[in-house]
Amino acid sequence: MTQILVWKCDQTGKLFEDQTKYKSHLRKLARERATKRKLTVMEAVADQKWNELYECEQTIEQWRDMVIANQDMFWAEAAKSDPYDWKQVGKTHSRKKDSVVCPIPRLLEFTEFSVRWNPKVSNSHSCPHNGVQCWSSREAEDGRPQSYPGWSGRAEWIVAWPKEWDGVYLGGDLFKGLFGHGGRQRAHTGTGGGGGMRWSEKHQCHVQSFGYDFKLFAADWPGMARVEGMKQFNEVLKGQRNSVDFVV
Repeated sequence: MTQILVWKCDQTGKLFEDQTKYKSHLRKLARERATKRKLTVMEAVADQKWNELYECEQTIEQWRDMVIANQDMFWAEAAKSDPYDWKQVGKTHSRKKDSVVCPIPRLLEFTEFSVRWNPKVSNSHSCPHNGVQCWSSREAEDGRPQSYPGWSGRAEWIVAWPKEWDGVYLGGDLFKGLFGHGGRQRAHTGTGGGGGMRWSEKHQCHVQSFGYDFKLFAADWPGMARVEGMKQFNEVLKGQRNSVDFVV
């Protein structure tokens, strides 16, 4: 009777006659776990960090830079919104040795961020976390507001993305919240889209591009609303405007 020595993976149950292949399998699993751990943020800690961001007194331009600096939090929220697509993160493209693991997108820059203060941001398709949507003047008859103060315009960005995973567009989920309702990102995208794999000389990597109509509500970002209010107050003192908008 021939006896065969095998190695069994406790996680997957797979058997390997070759120790080298067994160790390679374990390394692959370790890579997948490491990638997925980046998406895991302890809820209590995440809530505290998000609250700090909401209250941070900053300009709209600083908000844009804040997103880049804290993008891991935004991606973690995005992953909750579309578990079907995001379940590919950490998996390899093929079984070849040189196969590429599907990564978390890396936000490189906003190529356009023409987002400006707007005292009447439409609340038809989205609204503040503590507000209501209003689709028509008929709905407004019951006292619903037809807009909220905030910021609106257009945002375009690029993410680093391996060419092997072209056709998967996780980078467009940057501001996509749980069930499509803004999530903890409290940022809302409208008409737009993206993809378009290309090589970036500036960043020396392959990138995908995305662009959407964009809006934020002041009630969602009270720290930024306070900065806007003080800015307008100073403009009134300088005679540059007649009054201060209702900013929250």
